Amino acid sequence: MKRKGYILEQIAEIDNLREADRLAQYGKDNRAIRRHNMKAEENLFKLQNMILDLDFPEPKYKTLTFKSDGGKIRNIVVQTYFPWRILHHAIMLVIEPDFEKSYIYDTSACIKGRGTHFGVQRIKSFFRRHKNKKWFVQTDLKKFYESIPHEIIVNALRRKYKDERFIKLFKVAILTFVSSPEIIKELKDEKKKRNTNRLLHESADWEFYSNNFRPSYKGKVKG
Repeated sequence: MKRKGYILEQIAEIDNLREADRLAQYGKDNRAIRRHNMKAEENLFKLQNMILDLDFPEPKYKTLTFKSDGGKIRNIVVQTYFPWRILHHAIMLVIEPDFEKSYIYDTSACIKGRGTHFGVQRIKSFFRRHKNKKWFVQTDLKKFYESIPHEIIVNALRRKYKDERFIKLFKVAILTFVSSPEIIKELKDEKKKRNTNRLLHESADWEFYSNNFRPSYKGKVKG
């Protein structure tokens, strides 16, 4: 697969930054956005220079905790509106089409026109087509975005892009956030507990089998 270059320059295009700014504040209105809009064009040219020079202020993260409709507790990590949230949209405007090409048709999360309703309709269509199938598997990866190893992301980007300056930009924009040791420890402890439970179940199953289904031999054993 031929890798693409000059990604950084596409992200820094002023029209791309203007569109990113529009998307970043779509449906939102807060003090940070109003402050930015007082000198929006000036800020966007500043952001353009930051991208081309790879020179950014120290990133500041804030963690918000909320409960979903299903009762699940979620931690959302956010950054300041300018320059970071505009930059995130500017990056995605350029690289998202490349990644969407590699998705299967049934991929629906965070894709325009393919939300939850699309996914439900696809499952229903599968059941209509395969009437003998009655079950499907629903799963989830706990704290996925908080715990995914950064080197996996970087390697995935390098398979598509040969622009090392863009890789550096992505690291600055996204990968400066490091999950807390508590989260990593929690996931490791849970994995250890799950493996222990699996071994206990396997041991109990074998004991039940050996006690109830021992083979019987008839006749004399030669040897």
